Amino acid sequence: MDEISISMIVVTLWETFGGLSVMAAIVGVILFGMLVAGFVRARAKGMPASRLFRQGVLIMLVLAAVITPFVPLWTLAPVGNLHGLVDYVFAYGIALAPASIVGVFWVDIRSRLQQAVPS
Repeated sequence: MDEISISMIVVTLWETFGGLSVMAAIVGVILFGMLVAGFVRARAKGMPASRLFRQGVLIMLVLAAVITPFVPLWTLAPVGNLHGLVDYVFAYGIALAPASIVGVFWVDIRSRLQQAVPS
C-alpha cells in the first residue's frame, strides 16, 4: 500500500473514465440542445412551455420510480438488495439519469407533434 498515492489514483481514474466523461459531456450538451429546441418549437406553435416542462418532469419522476427497483441489476447485485431508506434514495437518484433522458425525448417529440394553436 505504500506505492499508492493520490496522483496515481487520479491518473488511473482519468485513464479509466476519461473517455466516458467526455462522451457523457457531449451527450449532455446534445440533450440540453434538444430540450431548448423543444421549448422553442412549442412556444412557436403557441403551446405553453411550462405545461410541456411539467409533462416532461412528471414522465421523468414516474419512470424513475418504476426503474428504481431494478437499479441493483446495473451493479450485478440481486434485485431484492435494496433494504433501507438510504438504499432506495440512492437508487432513485441513479434511476433519474435514464429517466431524465426519456423526459427530454418526451419534450422533444411532444413539441414536434403538437399542432399549432390558432390565435
